[in-house]
Amino acid sequence: SPADRAPPRMGPRPLPLHLAAPMMLYGASVSALPILKSGWPLSKRSATADPFSTDWLDGLSPFVQTAPFPWPDTAHAGELDPLADLVRHSDLTELFVSIDGVFREQLAAMMDGVTQYWAHPFRRAEAPHPVVWSEGGTRLLRHAPDEAGPAVLVVPSLVNKSYIMDLDESCSFCASLAEAGLTPYLVDWGEPGPEELEFGMDDYVGRLDRALSEISGRRPAGEAVGLVGYCMGGLLALPLAILRQSLIEKLVLLATPWDFHAGHVPDRTAAPVASAVCDSIVSAFGRLPVDWIQAMFMSLDPLLAFRKFQNFARLDPDSAAARRFVLLEDWLNDGVSLTGPVARETLVGWYAENTTAALRWRIGGDIVDPSDYQGESLVVIPTADRIVPPESALAITERLEDVRLLRPALGHIGMMSSRGADRLWGRVAKFLL
Repeated sequence: SPADRAPPRMGPRPLPLHLAAPMMLYGASVSALPILKSGWPLSKRSATADPFSTDWLDGLSPFVQTAPFPWPDTAHAGELDPLADLVRHSDLTELFVSIDGVFREQLAAMMDGVTQYWAHPFRRAEAPHPVVWSEGGTRLLRHAPDEAGPAVLVVPSLVNKSYIMDLDESCSFCASLAEAGLTPYLVDWGEPGPEELEFGMDDYVGRLDRALSEISGRRPAGEAVGLVGYCMGGLLALPLAILRQSLIEKLVLLATPWDFHAGHVPDRTAAPVASAVCDSIVSAFGRLPVDWIQAMFMSLDPLLAFRKFQNFARLDPDSAAARRFVLLEDWLNDGVSLTGPVARETLVGWYAENTTAALRWRIGGDIVDPSDYQGESLVVIPTADRIVPPESALAITERLEDVRLLRPALGHIGMMSSRGADRLWGRVAKFLL
């Protein structure tokens, strides 16, 4: 069976950080109880006048709100912060014992969820799709029984496996396009091998260009090819669309970042710090390892694993919800390392220096400017995206010439995995047809 042949699960990666995050938050939060007991800060009003704020109190919320401890009536008066009010009117020792018990129960529940995930028998059954072209570790998979429908090149990110676009028979973006009458070709980047070890963005876009030539050669002369890019894959697809726009008349960008400083301008030390960190890691490992990438994603919501594995522990292991959790968690932990040049271009160039929105990012020596693409574009920005801020993705629409915008009430990964995603896929297919 697939479960017997599969390697042991490693997630959630990196596990030490996922365990340390709630422990550190808990430790820092309870250590502040004596300060809170002393009466400072007294209210939201006094806190906002102070260089400090009451935001740090929120760290106690996951533990206090579920603690078997009575909330004082004064907490409803609205004058004082409810949590500060609770502490001021409580016996500190009793409150600590109550909170500590809740935290221990929650941490144990998280570990129950992790061990149940490790032991879960469900494994994704990989569907066989024809490999129509390959180069190095990259393959081009045709996700249609034949090549009768209009061709679409689907480009995923470099940091996760491509099968997020084809999770299983009940949830597949590529299968949805094929059912609508299109012929999707999915790029499977694979893990960087000896041939790709020094690859930069130029090399990956060049490989995409050759994959596009393979597709074009299989189609009637002059027939256009649709192009879809997901997340980082959208930033790989964009320069290809500009370069080959005589062939690519329609471009779809799914949750694709553009302005990496939208809503937040990093400190001026961000670029040199990112450069030093990136260089040291790449020098040690020869690439940016998967666990380093996972740690960066984890920083977006440090308590996510703490919450979701508690929830998983409460699920019926045989339920569809449990199987879907395992399916997605396996994909999340099945990451891909980045080559040194790509790591530097993304962490330093994109994130720290914002070379994309500043029009300083170059492919093949040419600045990548969305306004140079004259074909039709569809930009999809999921409103619940916590990986690519919607403001970052929205910025590209200001530079595209002929653009339509969709803002589904989905998350970054949910747009490829949730039950409501099929409605979005139908609209994407309609645009491409």
